[in-house]
Amino acid sequence: MNSLRWRMKMPVGKDRIIVIGGGIQGCATAYFLARRGQDVTLLEKDHIARHASGVNAGGVRRLGRDPVEIPLSLASMDIWQSLQDHIGDHVDAFHPCFYLKVALDEDGQALGVDRTDALQKVGFQHEIWLEDPEIQRRLPHLSCPTYGGILVEGDGWALPWRIVQGFASAAVRNGARLVEDCRVISLERGGSGWQVHTTKGLFEAAQVVNCAGAWAAGLAALAGEATFPLSPYAPMLAVTDRRPAILPAVMGVLGQTLSLKQLHTGQFVIGGGVRAHANLETSRGEVDIPALAASMNLATTLFADITSARIIRCWSGIEGYMPDDLPVIGRGSQPGLVHGFGFSAHGFQLGPAVGEALADLVMGQQPRISLAPFSPNRFETV
Repeated sequence: MNSLRWRMKMPVGKDRIIVIGGGIQGCATAYFLARRGQDVTLLEKDHIARHASGVNAGGVRRLGRDPVEIPLSLASMDIWQSLQDHIGDHVDAFHPCFYLKVALDEDGQALGVDRTDALQKVGFQHEIWLEDPEIQRRLPHLSCPTYGGILVEGDGWALPWRIVQGFASAAVRNGARLVEDCRVISLERGGSGWQVHTTKGLFEAAQVVNCAGAWAAGLAALAGEATFPLSPYAPMLAVTDRRPAILPAVMGVLGQTLSLKQLHTGQFVIGGGVRAHANLETSRGEVDIPALAASMNLATTLFADITSARIIRCWSGIEGYMPDDLPVIGRGSQPGLVHGFGFSAHGFQLGPAVGEALADLVMGQQPRISLAPFSPNRFETV
């Protein structure tokens, strides 16, 4: 982060666009805007990648998406596969592999078969059903039989902090300004745009992009928007000590909560969205070890070799969840306000395409993917 801090500029004059929130969506938005020659400033209340975007499981997956989210996910994978063109040296943080969700019982099998059949009928061919012999061939260290599973080739995992830093650095290289430790106090319409009062002074802009994660509903309220039903939680992860390489994929279990991968360092990362309490006031999330233990036990069912591994750390990152688990992406009711939040713990892979789409909206262009399913107006507001 020090490489970015020295380039910060305090607010001077009038900025055309302000992006609020330094997670992957905010940094990608700032990057795509700056790359197109726009005058953009990114404000982050803590530091870049401080919360969910920097401490998530790093899954880069199309597998398991809500069908309405798949076109956005496919578009984002196009960007992931050309990261070198966007973030340069940080591209080594992305590790393509295959992604596999196995069934451990007949219920899981039915769930997986029905899903792949339904997706293929509407033209999505990326999820493929595998039978157990092929799964055992691909994963010779697997410790249990399966009832088959869903495979996606070319998904993978990434080091979240480095990817977000990569987009932030690319935004700065293209002329964006980055201001950290800058909490928004109030948002007011003034003249032809917005006045953003912060702990580091007043910023003015024609347009504001709200990428504030779990804090986005509060920011929207400051801007005069109706209430969004956004709930904060802290999805948890555990990391083991280094072990011999046995897992060349990212794995999950159909109908159960698990994300399991082995880093290039040999460490296993165990998660999958098990939630703990999050406190927005203190910006801290809890770690509920008994709840996380269920995912750990499931991981050892799949790979007995993990049983002897030592957990060396656990953590959680604060994320904002919507009632339907779909994000809010689109123009707000207030002029010059655009939203991108509520990714419900599965927004990391979507981040690049969301940033591109938000940049399109800010510039008055039509995004290449329909954002209708993610409309800010889809909930009854109070």
